Formats: sequence, structure tokens, C-alpha cells
Amino acid sequence: MNIANKVIISFCMLLLIIILSACEQTEQSQENIIMQNEQSKEDIIMENEQQNISYSFINSNTGQEFNIIHAYMLYENYFETVKDNPNESPYELYQQGIIEPVYDACFKDAEYYKFSLFQWTPEESDFNSIKNQIDSLDKEHMNKLIEESLVKSSDILSSDKITTVCVFPENEKFPSDMITFGTGKITVFLSELNNYFKLSELDNYNKSGISHEYHHSVWFEKHYTKDYFMTVLDNFIAEGSAVMFETLVYPDTNSIEYVLDESFNKEYWSKIETYLESSGNNEFILGGSNGLPDYYGYSEGYKMIRSYLNLHPDATVEEWTSKSPREIFEEGDYMANYE
Repeated sequence: MNIANKVIISFCMLLLIIILSACEQTEQSQENIIMQNEQSKEDIIMENEQQNISYSFINSNTGQEFNIIHAYMLYENYFETVKDNPNESPYELYQQGIIEPVYDACFKDAEYYKFSLFQWTPEESDFNSIKNQIDSLDKEHMNKLIEESLVKSSDILSSDKITTVCVFPENEKFPSDMITFGTGKITVFLSELNNYFKLSELDNYNKSGISHEYHHSVWFEKHYTKDYFMTVLDNFIAEGSAVMFETLVYPDTNSIEYVLDESFNKEYWSKIETYLESSGNNEFILGGSNGLPDYYGYSEGYKMIRSYLNLHPDATVEEWTSKSPREIFEEGDYMANYE
């Protein structure tokens, strides 16, 4: 073979290598494009799901921002995922399908978030009842109700923080229908009261309850720190302040969950007086045991705020919310009621 033929063969081989390499790169580019497109579709789907479960608004009077997260709308997909993956941990699937998508909005940086996420996982035997509960909901009505309460509340007591209300199905593992985990972090568990009250009564219950929790949110903002020691007195004042606040926002209806005792019962007081500076105890706050009436701490805390306001009638909501529980107690001369 002469030199000319060798050159031609070498050139052809080089050209073939270049062509094959180009084809491979093209195939890889196409695969990358397909993968990117699939990822983009997943991102779009996720974004649409997030938008679908979220509702945001601003109080035009104060400029304060609010979000409502309809976390219950994620449950149907979770139920299907559990059924399709019987060997997977329902707890892990619950974290991935429900908690993780809403974690930043609902729980991240919450000062008082102390419940184990494991407690949230519903039993498979409850899937149908939860689905029926969710199917009966009117999201637009719920948005309107919560927005009204938050706007009315923030008109009276504003905050610089974004407030988010996250709505989950009813959960028997939690002690109440609504709870505030920290500044701007309110969680609502759909109430079993849906089965027992007319819609108008339930609306009033929920609106006053949201205003109650909103005050807790602002109270946390003004008082709670990582090292804050919540005493019985702190809990009484926190709950009593929230009861007073919801009564200001909705004068004709406060929460049907508790009935305020307006009297000053010395026997009841003697059971808790020495514990005021002790660690907060639900036994005293919720009552119902050891000779205390139901929701004793709510009533007593409410009367502490009322005693303070009787002596300081010009105090604004901002002022008495910002005062420490000890200042409310002492400047309201509360002990005089039991002399």
C-alpha cells in the first residue's frame, strides 16, 4: 500500500470517528434536553400544586402579609401513595408527601414547635373518613372566613411578620383544633364540630378562634425567646389576653370551646396560687381535674387582663400585649380580688 492510500484511509477513519462522536454528543444532548424537560415539567407540576394549596393576601389598611396553606389538599395523593407502596413506611411517605411541601411555610423557625411529626401520621383505617371530610370542604368559603378574621385582627393589633395559617384534617392526637407554634405560624385542624353545629355557628367559632390564635402569634413575637421559661402565670396571661382579644374583634361571639367564669373563687385560687412561677401546667390552664372547673386558666387569665384594664382604661391593645405577665398581674392589682 502506497503512502497516498494510507493517508486516505487514515483520513476516512478520522472522519468516521468525528461523525460517531458528533452523533453520540447529539444523542447525549437530546437525552439532556429530555431530562431537563421532564424536570421542568415536574417543577411546573410542583409549582402548580403549591399555588393550588396556597392563598395569599395583604391587609390594605396595614400592609401586613398573610398566607393560607390548604395542606389537607395533599392528603389524597398521600393515601394513593401509601396504597401503591405497601412496603414503604407510612411515616416516611407522610413526611415526603405532606410535611416537606409545607414545612417552610408552616413550621420552619417556629419558636414553640415541640410536637413530634410522627404524631401527625394518620392511620390507614382513617383514610376514608379523612377523605370524606376533605371532600365536604369549601376552600373559597374557608379563605373568605380566615381572611376576614385576620384582617379584623390585624386592624386592631398589627405585626411586621408574615402570618401563615395552615389547615390540616382533624387530628385526635392534638389537644385542640387550633394551635400557634410561634410567630406567624398558626395551624388549624378541621374540627369535628362540623358534624354538630350549623354552618353559621361553626363560622363564628372558627373566626373567633383564628383571632385568638393570631393574638398568640403576636404575643410570641413580643415575648418568646429560645430560653423563655413559660410559667403558669405566663400561660394564664397568654390565654387570657387571647380571650380578651377575640372578644374585642368579635364582641358578640367568642369561642364556644370554653365558658368564662367571672367570679373570684378563693377555693380555686388557693389550689394554684403557689404555682404561679412554676413551669406551665395544662392541669391548671385547661382545668377539669383536681377540683378546678374546665378551662380555669382561660377564665383566670381573662380576669387578670380585665383587672389591668380596669385600672388602665386608656391602655391600647398594643400596650397591654407588650407588657410582661408579671407587669399585668401586679399593675392590675390582681391579688386585691382575693383579699
